[in-house]
Amino acid sequence: MLKAEFEEATRISPRPTEAPENKIKCPANCVCEDTHHSSCENRGHTKVPRGFSSTTRLLDLRGNHFHYIPANSFPALGQVVSLHLQRCKIVEVEGGAFNGMKGLIYLYLSQNELTSLSSDAFKGLPQLTYLHLDRNRFTLFPRGAFKLVPSLQALHLENNTITKLEPGAMAGAESLRALYLTGNAIERVAPGALDEARDLDTLHLGGNGLKEVPAEALSRAGSIRDLRLSGNPIRWVGPGTFKALENSLKELYLDNMGLERDSLAGVGPGLRSLFLEGNQLEEVPDLRPLRSLEVVNLADNPLMCDCPLLPLQKVNLKVRATCSNPPELRGQRVQDVPVFKACPGGETLPDPPKKEESTMPGHRTKTKKHKSPSRKPGATKKDPTTSKRRSAA
Repeated sequence: MLKAEFEEATRISPRPTEAPENKIKCPANCVCEDTHHSSCENRGHTKVPRGFSSTTRLLDLRGNHFHYIPANSFPALGQVVSLHLQRCKIVEVEGGAFNGMKGLIYLYLSQNELTSLSSDAFKGLPQLTYLHLDRNRFTLFPRGAFKLVPSLQALHLENNTITKLEPGAMAGAESLRALYLTGNAIERVAPGALDEARDLDTLHLGGNGLKEVPAEALSRAGSIRDLRLSGNPIRWVGPGTFKALENSLKELYLDNMGLERDSLAGVGPGLRSLFLEGNQLEEVPDLRPLRSLEVVNLADNPLMCDCPLLPLQKVNLKVRATCSNPPELRGQRVQDVPVFKACPGGETLPDPPKKEESTMPGHRTKTKKHKSPSRKPGATKKDPTTSKRRSAA
């Protein structure tokens, strides 16, 4: 046999090229990435898709039409850390819906149609830490729904229509650190409503219907650092209202309430930020005991610029406030008027800055715009698993 014939006879033909396999398991009409992120966002699903990789860590199902989440909807997904179910028209979460999701930390159920939750709705979520239930249709606080989530630290219930907090509302939420209830219709926080939440650090009750500060309920949750009561129809705050929080309170929001009188007696020397803008205060409550105060916002109050406002001249205190009276000082920043040098204790104040006058006809001297104290939004820890390429929910 010739050499050429031998080589031809013994040659091994290569196999035909096969289409590369997608090694990542992924349901139809979804996108799954090798970064352990899977998304079926806005795909019109009516049932929770099945068949995701067991290594999935972020699962984004926003904008579908599930209506109902039955038990065991997420099998073999024990490594998922963040689950997004916003805008899915969900009206019911069956007990055990999240069974097996033992690694879940962030659960987003915002912008659905939930009115209630069963006591075992969150069964099987031992590490759930951040729960978002804002912008649903709750009229009652979902009492008893948190008994099976021992790690829960932040609960978002903003913009529902909850009308009251009853005793025992926090049952099972002993680890809760932050409770967000802004924008509901709460008129009453009963004594005992916060009893179980002994570690509560942040309480946001702005934009509700409270006519008085729920002092007794607060007195039994004595570690609150950030308290926000903005936008409630509270006209008066009496002495000792915040006495129980004197060792913990750092930020206090009492803005846009129509306050006519405000006593800060008992707040405690540790308060750092005080927001009182948008009220009807002519005089400022005694700030001298607030030795740690760094920021005070008194904008949009009819302030009388006279000696009682002397504490606002404190060195390093960031102040936003303007005079309404006397008429000759109206509109001027409190820290820029000279009246306080004539007050007892004001003799050593530095002279207020003089306005520069233009030497050119028709020319206005530009003055540096005063930067008002900024508010720190009440936000919980950012979900580190959320892809930067996805829009915020």
